[in-house]
Order: sequence, then C-alpha cells, then structure tokens
Amino acid sequence: MWEKLQTAGVCLRTLRHSAAALGDNIYVFGGILDSVSTDDLMMFNTVSLNWMPIKTTGALPSARYGHSLAVVGEQIFLFGGCSEDGSQAKDMCALNTETLVWEQCKVKGEAPVVCAGQTFTSHHDKDIYLFGGTITNPDGVVSSTNEIHKLSIGKMKWKVPLYVGIPPSRRHRHTAFIVHSHLYVFGGKNEEQDFNDLKIMKLINPSERQPVMKEILSEFGLQGASNSFAPTKIPNVKYELSQSPVTVKSYRSENIQVSVHRDFSAVRDEAMNMIHKAFAMLDEEFQKLDREKEALARDAEALQKEREAQNQHLLRQKQELEDMLERHRSQNEAWLRARADENDRERKELWKLRKNI
Repeated sequence: MWEKLQTAGVCLRTLRHSAAALGDNIYVFGGILDSVSTDDLMMFNTVSLNWMPIKTTGALPSARYGHSLAVVGEQIFLFGGCSEDGSQAKDMCALNTETLVWEQCKVKGEAPVVCAGQTFTSHHDKDIYLFGGTITNPDGVVSSTNEIHKLSIGKMKWKVPLYVGIPPSRRHRHTAFIVHSHLYVFGGKNEEQDFNDLKIMKLINPSERQPVMKEILSEFGLQGASNSFAPTKIPNVKYELSQSPVTVKSYRSENIQVSVHRDFSAVRDEAMNMIHKAFAMLDEEFQKLDREKEALARDAEALQKEREAQNQHLLRQKQELEDMLERHRSQNEAWLRARADENDRERKELWKLRKNI
C-alpha cells in the first residue's frame, strides 16, 4: 500500500540528482535547479523521517547532475555527470560514510566516456557495473550507448567484461539492479524510441572462479596442488653399501584406469541452439532493416515525384505569368498608339482652324 510520508527538514527540489541507500539512511548528491548544478549532499533517515544536510571534508566533488552513485561496504562511489555548462565530469570519488571524508580515486584502465543517464550497480561489494548512458562526440552531438564496463574495487581498474548474446539496445535513463549474480536492465530511451523491455546478463561471481590447472589436477586425484612457486626439495640420500638397493615395484596394466570419454553432445547442442537463436535474431533484424530500407526508398521516390510535380506546377505558373505580361504589354502599347494617333488628329485640326483664322 502506498502512503505519503510526513517528513521533517528541508526537502529537495533538484532534478537529475543521484541517490544511494546505506543502512537506515538515503544519501542524495548533486542535481540541477533553475539551470544551476549543485554539490549539496543530503541525507534522509528512514526511521526519523528527517532530511538533513551533510557537511563533508576532503577532496569534494564538483557540482554536477546526471551522475551515478553506488554503495560498496561503508563507502559511496560517485562517477560521471555533467556541469551546468554541459562539460563532462570524468573523475571518480568515494565518500566514507563513517568519517564523512571524500577521496579522489585513482582508477586504472580505460574509463567510460559516458556523460549522464548511465546506471552504476554494485555486485558483492567487489565490482561495480556501469551500463548505457549518453556520450558526446567532438561535434557536440549527444547520443546513447549500450556499452558495459566493470570497475574492480580491489584493483581500482576499469575493464570491459566478456559476454555472449545480443546486448540491450542503446539507451539512457534506464534502471538496473543485480539479483543472484544477474544484472537486470529495464526501460530507458534513446534518440529513436522509448523502451519497456527487460534484459538480463549473468555475471561471474569471483568466488566461483577456479584456476584451470587446479581443475585439471583435481581430475587426476592430485589435491592440494598450488599455482605459486615453491623451491625444489633435495632428498636426503644415505650412501651406505650395507643397504640393499631399493626394490622397484612393477604395476600390472590391469590396474591402470582408462579415462572414460565424456559426452559433450548436450553442451554442443545447447551451444548450437544458442547460435541458431542468435542468427535467427540477426536475420529478423536484417529483415526489419530491409523493410525499413524499402519503405525509405518508397518515401524517397514519392518525395521525388512530388518535387517534380511541384517543379512542373511552378513552370506552368511562370509561363502563365509571362503570357499575361506579354498580353498586357501588347494591349498597353496598342492603347498608347491609339491615343497618340487621336492626339495627332486633334492637333492637325486645331492647326487648320488657326490657319483659317
């Protein structure tokens, strides 16, 4: 049941801010109001229902809007956003919610170039996944993207995760959340359309990763093998003639276990099924593009015919105007000649009368 809360304190009025929930508190940073971006940090306590401004120290982030916040442990990470003049903020900041101190993070790797509208979702307090958003090319044109980047908190390094399947369409201002190591992306929009679809991508849990050599050795029953370097141990050999040579034990070939051939047909069939589905989706997209291309060609042909008809209409109007002007000129010249002849006759008659007088 929805219920309107009666809150205390100064309520927010900014737009395009970002919020993060940690414990009983909701932190809200930045935003834009009356075309002016802000760097205010507000906290809403869900128990006391009270808004309060938070005073922080350290390397304070600049005023911005359209940025993203993500919670990892007791820290809130801030990335991206734009200033009021439209310039992109490329820094990464972290707020320690216990000491209320901002820190400027030094991140390795190639950082995303998104400006605003992206999602920033934490996973197991180890990684943060960034998806979508808007980018601005050198000409100042803003467009959406569907790139995905992963920030490893331990290494403080950006990387592009590998994935299979067809990614979601380019979008921004969508929502994203992670449930059971699956990243869900819902909604959003781009320059062409609005979305109400739900996409999902399975994430790899770092705790489930196993070294490849360890898996191979375990298949042969060799446990406790380590991938780290260990110096070679020299055996302690006693050189005494009284001891008899070590008896070499022979093993019968019957005791050797023959490895059983594994059947990967199910895995192969599943992979082929996924490939067929991917190609079917590609065929559908190409058919859609072909239909749009044909419709565009028809529209272009209709536009060309309409343009030719307009040109012919203009030519006819121009010819009619020229004919009308020619008729007017001829009629005007004939009228002027008639008036001149009439004037000449009257002048001759007056001259004759004057002469007779």
